[in-house]
Amino acid sequence: MTDQSLQFHHLLLFISTLQLSKNPIPSRLSTRFMKPKVEISHILNRQQFWRTSTHFLSRQKFDLHAMTLCRTAKLGRHIDYCEKCSEVRISYNSCRNRNCPKCQATYREKWIAKREEEVLDVPYFHTVFTVPHELNDLFLHEPELMYNLLFKTVWETVRTFGSKSLEGEMGMIAVLHTWGQNLSLHPHLHCIIPGGALCNGKHWKGSDKTGKYLFPAKALAKMFRAKLVDQIRKNDTSKAYIDQSIAKSCFEKEWVVYAKRPFGGAKQIIEYLGRYTHKTAISNHRLLDYSQGKVTFSYKDYRTGAKKKEMTLSDVDFIKRYSMHLLPKGFRRIRHFGFYNGAIKKVKIEKIRKSIGQKTPKKVEWDWIKLSREKLGYDPLVCPCCGERSMVIMPRFAAQRAPPNKETEVERNLN
Repeated sequence: MTDQSLQFHHLLLFISTLQLSKNPIPSRLSTRFMKPKVEISHILNRQQFWRTSTHFLSRQKFDLHAMTLCRTAKLGRHIDYCEKCSEVRISYNSCRNRNCPKCQATYREKWIAKREEEVLDVPYFHTVFTVPHELNDLFLHEPELMYNLLFKTVWETVRTFGSKSLEGEMGMIAVLHTWGQNLSLHPHLHCIIPGGALCNGKHWKGSDKTGKYLFPAKALAKMFRAKLVDQIRKNDTSKAYIDQSIAKSCFEKEWVVYAKRPFGGAKQIIEYLGRYTHKTAISNHRLLDYSQGKVTFSYKDYRTGAKKKEMTLSDVDFIKRYSMHLLPKGFRRIRHFGFYNGAIKKVKIEKIRKSIGQKTPKKVEWDWIKLSREKLGYDPLVCPCCGERSMVIMPRFAAQRAPPNKETEVERNLN
């Protein structure tokens, strides 16, 4: 008997000593979700050139390695046991890596639940700031520097327009996306901006363009272009990547800033935010086929009216494209600005609510069971066999090998 089968045998014996009824434990084990046909972890496990390649950073290898272990026995497991019918459900632990497409649903709902406490009863605007492909090489070689400059210049642009027209402190929530639908490098910021400003730290001044766009998109694009190119030229590291010809082409091209009309209400705002906050470069459900070293996935071509198409890449090229969107360690891809930022943001938000006559929403405490039941559409305590809410969560079982938590350990294991 192997170590794994012996561990499973001891597991069943442990359950049988705790069961409350005399019903025998069925051999069938239930699963919680239907799995996609192809997963990124399948590709990473089958094509492992990235483990020894020198073109990948240690942090990228760390993230890719974590995804190969996600929801496998190597990260340990926990079991749920039904007190009514003795059904057993075994679940493997997740990697909790922010780049893993299988680990984002719960984190997204937790983030949205916190944002519900900060939503104001004012119009919100969605604005997207994009960067031309002439700067892709710079973003590829200096990602942390350039993404920080992108956040900085976008906020300076919005704040400048707000100070002139609203004469107060604006707020903004920005989410960084680095990918296009076909996994190409396409850095852009999704910004959710309340339509107004906090004046004198007390009063809310709403924008007079409630039914239209908050600021002119072309004017935003011109100022954003000037500020970002200026910041690149001033930085000692980035200015080496941009010569006169690149700078000239940047100013000759019209930069794209997408401005959308305001949302309907607070509920729509929260639902809309959830679409962008914890997305990964590609979800497993977009992967259509993986065979003979070729990966086929679906994407939307926005140049043809968001028509759905398919693309096929070699598994090597697919992994290379995917790894471009693995952010540096500790980098915050969701940032808050203005009255949404800082330790006293709750005080500022309460002042705005008082000014507009909005009641403070009740704070709701969320545990993972309540979050799963009300937000994700399933109840982990409901038995899939008898349908009763009688599942008992048993203690976790240790992993076969503890997951590495340092990049140096990952490098040692991979080599």
